[in-house]
Formats: sequence, structure tokens, C-alpha cells
Amino acid sequence: MERDKELSMNISNTVEDVLDPLIGMRILVVEDNELNLEIVTEVLRERGLVVTTAENGQIAVELFQNSMPGTFDVILMDMHMPVMGGVEATKRIRSMNHADAQSIPILALTANDFEEDVRQTREAGMNDHLTKPFDMEKIFGALAIYAKN
Repeated sequence: MERDKELSMNISNTVEDVLDPLIGMRILVVEDNELNLEIVTEVLRERGLVVTTAENGQIAVELFQNSMPGTFDVILMDMHMPVMGGVEATKRIRSMNHADAQSIPILALTANDFEEDVRQTREAGMNDHLTKPFDMEKIFGALAIYAKN
């Protein structure tokens, strides 16, 4: 009985250790689909991340441009949105005179996973390419890679 309790505590500590680098991480989620935005935002917040949202690339560019350095740790960027898509928004962010413009990780969120799509996201300056439908374990795994120590 005592051994089971100890094992349970060790497993719990292991899970907490894995999630710990993500707690408090500040994410800008850029997504035009309301349902997708709601789902991702809710799951990220449940895990202790701080989420700011933008429903298109233009709003994301403006939010980033007007933010203080260090406001966001990672940007999750949808690729296909009205007003401004993810590729154009990423190019604009990367070209800004902003302290974080070159260093902030930008992760593509897209339904398209062809070589051409991956190449396009890399050329725009994105750090990673995640596919939809959302696989939250993959998203958390990618965020863990980019979590600041």
C-alpha cells in the first residue's frame, strides 16, 4: 500500500516536471476559426499557459509590433486566414525592428503537410510546422522544445 502511494507520487512528480517548463509560458495563438481557437486556447490555459489570441495575421502583426520585448514566448500561427495569412504575417514579424522579431519561435499550424508547405513555412521564417487537426501532445512537445529555461 505504501509502495503504491510512493509510486503514484513519483509518477505525479514526473508529469509535473515535464509540464513545468510550459507553466506560465506566454503564447500568441493566431487562428481565424472560432472553434479551433476556443479549443486550443482552453487546452493551453488548462495546462497553465498564458494565451493571447488574434483572429488573423494582421492583428497578430499589430499585437507583436506593439508589445514589449518578452511579452510572448511563442507564436502559434495558422497559415490560411482572411486579411493576412500566416506566411505574410511571419515575414512582417521577422522584418520588424523589434527586439524579439528574429528570436521568437513561430510555429505553423496548418492542415497542409506537403513538402511545398513545409518549405514555404521555413522560407517565411517559421521554426516548426504542426498539422491540423490539432494533436495537443505534439503541440505541447513542440512548445517544450522552445520553452525558455
